[in-house]
This record gives sequence, structure tokens and C-alpha cells, in this order.
Amino acid sequence: MNLSPVTAAPAAGEEGQASCAKPARTTPALWVPRVDSLAEFGLMISRQLTQCRRYGGHLSVLWLETEPANGPVAAVAADESLPGDAGAQADDAAAEVREEADQARAALVTAVGRRLRSRVRGTDLVLQVGESSFAVLLLDAGLSEAHLVHHRLSVALNGPYGVDAHTMHVRLRMGSATFPEGGVRGSDLAESARQDLHRRMV
Repeated sequence: MNLSPVTAAPAAGEEGQASCAKPARTTPALWVPRVDSLAEFGLMISRQLTQCRRYGGHLSVLWLETEPANGPVAAVAADESLPGDAGAQADDAAAEVREEADQARAALVTAVGRRLRSRVRGTDLVLQVGESSFAVLLLDAGLSEAHLVHHRLSVALNGPYGVDAHTMHVRLRMGSATFPEGGVRGSDLAESARQDLHRRMV
């Protein structure tokens, strides 16, 4: 099966029937839009799901969660986890450090999103969900294709990221779900993929 760059080529068949509708590419290639809930994600992919139900197409959803593994963000998180009255002793300098850590966290998530966007097909949909999660809609992809993309992204996204003056690494967790087994609504598919992620962590 020919993959470009990380998932299967569209299945053969009449256009608009054998495959799901593909979103128009009207935004910059590495721009990743954001939604704040699974319900919003479901609305974003409702057209593709409708086409799949009507014509018997295939699609899968990947759910990714990110966490900084080093750098200023992880250092501040470790500091805050220490016992004692550190919170009562916080001063302007500590607040500034936390603000810088928040900015670094946001920059790292942005960098992960751009790399993720560049590693899937232009016809696949990548959305940031909330502060640090991503959902990827893989069109014309069944279970085996989703697992292949899952593996390739795990390798591609776990490398170092240059964030401001720091080199940062990210802990990446990923799960997947396929239509219709994982759900017939977008929010259900995303939740199934998220539950798959948590099962893999056990």
C-alpha cells in the first residue's frame, strides 16, 4: 500500500462515494486550528462523517496528549510538586518563572502541532483540543492504516524541539478509534480514541 507521507492513499472508487469528503485546504499548511471540547471537534468533522455514513467510507481518529519531558516547563512542574510551603513564599521572581514556563509550554505545543501537521497528508484534519491535546482525522483509513500512522507518528513526534533558547522533549501518548466501531459521532470517536490511549497506559 502506497503511503504519503504517513497513511494510506485514498481507496479506489467513484469520487465522493467510495471515499469521505475531504476538507478544502484554504489555510497555511502548518497552521493548526484549535477547539476547546470534544463536542466542538465533533462539529468540525460532521460533514466527513455524514459522507462516510452515506457512502460506506472509512475514517479513523487519533488522539494525542503531550507533556513536556524536560526544560523550564518540567522544572517548574517538579518544583511545584515538592512538599512544604513553597506556595506561601512565592514572590515576583517565582511568578515570572512560572509565566515563562507557561509561555514555553504553549510554544512547545505549537511546535508539536506544526510537526504533526507536516507528518500527515494535506487532506487529513489536525486540530488542537484544549491546552495540550490533538485530534487527527485520517480520511480513507481503517484500523490497520490507523495503527500504521500511530506507529510512525510516535517515532516522528518524540524527537527534540527547539523552543526559544531551549531544546525540549515531549512525552507523547496516543490512542486511536475507527468509524463506525469506535462511534458514529465525532465526539464519540474522539472519546473512544482517548480511552484507547488510557488503556495503553495501563
